[in-house]
Amino acid sequence: MSVAEAPATSGFVRSKRSVAFWIVATALAPLVVYAVLSTVYISAWFVYTRHQGAPPPQLILESILMMLPPSEWAVVLGWWLIQRRRTGFVDLYGLRSRTPAVDVALGIAVGAAWVALYGLGDVVAWGDMFRVDLAKLASLPMSVTAGTCEEFMCRGFLFTIIAQAGGGWKSKLLWSSVAFSLMHFLWGPWGMGWTFVLGATFGVLMLWRGSIWPAVVAHTLLDLCIEPGLFVKELTGGFGS
Repeated sequence: MSVAEAPATSGFVRSKRSVAFWIVATALAPLVVYAVLSTVYISAWFVYTRHQGAPPPQLILESILMMLPPSEWAVVLGWWLIQRRRTGFVDLYGLRSRTPAVDVALGIAVGAAWVALYGLGDVVAWGDMFRVDLAKLASLPMSVTAGTCEEFMCRGFLFTIIAQAGGGWKSKLLWSSVAFSLMHFLWGPWGMGWTFVLGATFGVLMLWRGSIWPAVVAHTLLDLCIEPGLFVKELTGGFGS
């Protein structure tokens, strides 16, 4: 495989144990932050409404749409604050692009291909993908955040961390996809397998282009189409149903 030059790491060499820590931390930290924020949100709703029993699915969906974006941005900014003396923000997340137009075009093509796969596989109904309503509009911040932050974390940050330990393209592709899959463990085994393959596709884009932007564009385009339909499906029947 021909891969683009890895981002500069300022000569810093990282241990494999450190890499293992950051892989696990990157997979779990957004979920932990989200769990805290959503618990506060849902608890406040219960206090205000005096509702008895389990939280309704609509409340859970609202907590996802509202609390997931700040959770993921908090981790992106937090990882940069921790690493900033060793690696700048641009290099830490692979933000450089030599040919932005080509990177965007590739991202659109790959994203459209995945949208087609989700539709043909009946993961999300075609009608739900392209219906523009209040639910779709409410999901836009989450879709853009997930497409950006999850790529920053899994393909940008982890690629840099693994490179600092001397890892090659195979390690980057494997472990970034594992972390991405673990981020989505609530989808269950079937969904985790699906997201592993999805993450590997985005990883190939990053390896090929040496920039995070094709993966960001592809991931964002996909999420703009499949959300909130994918979350609704999970809340009502499960990802594999």
